[in-house]
Amino acid sequence: MIIIKNVNMVYIFSDKSERSPIVAKNRSHKMREILSVALTLACEGGLDNLTLHRLADRMDRSVGAVYRYFPSKEAVVAEVQRLIATHIVLLTQDAQEKLAAFAEECRMSDEDRALAALLVSGLSYEAYAMKAPLEFGLVSHYLSSTRHDLPERDAAHVFSVTSSSLDGLAGLFTQAEELHLLRAGSSRERAVAFWGALQGTMDVTRFVIRGGWQTSPSLITQVLISLLTGWGADRTRLEALSNIIAGAHITNIKRNASDLLLAE
Repeated sequence: MIIIKNVNMVYIFSDKSERSPIVAKNRSHKMREILSVALTLACEGGLDNLTLHRLADRMDRSVGAVYRYFPSKEAVVAEVQRLIATHIVLLTQDAQEKLAAFAEECRMSDEDRALAALLVSGLSYEAYAMKAPLEFGLVSHYLSSTRHDLPERDAAHVFSVTSSSLDGLAGLFTQAEELHLLRAGSSRERAVAFWGALQGTMDVTRFVIRGGWQTSPSLITQVLISLLTGWGADRTRLEALSNIIAGAHITNIKRNASDLLLAE
């Protein structure tokens, strides 16, 4: 088993052989290098552009040299998807940590913190889509198309990261319900609906803008507020919190997915 530790991230690859620390470190360096190029290729031309032959050509190496680290295109695609999923998780964590510090400084009530945390979860994802539209396009394409479905083992490998994000979001819904800010309901179902509405609205917005439509900069915020209001939250309170979040720049992004592949 090889564990590659990077900035707030751990990659785990199956490897039955025992390797010396030096060999394992060199191998992890090569894997990071390949994934960095793979991310670039995927952003340039989508997942169809991501093949072992193109990876080898871009890196000026033989296909066999790439194959030694990743046995198939599916293995590379799975790691690129897990890289992006992990990046999104970390962006959300960054925003939640900034919110917690801001709330402590301003002595925000527990109730306001709980609702603000839900808004920040959605707004940090919107901020990611705006800063990294090509990466976001890969997420959208993967969710909406079955052409790049992965084998069950690889898909589970990717979902292990995504599920932790959804579990965290569900936990925020549970907390808000326990504070009597929302009506009783399934936190997991609300997490799925919340993410689905967010993803769908951003996808459709990208499409209609290309057709010449103009949308309000606050559209995503209003979608999130409408969802939470429908589950029992107070709209006026949510609107006030959304203005506070925007004014404090809580969802500003300072990291890139490629940062996770920097050498230790």
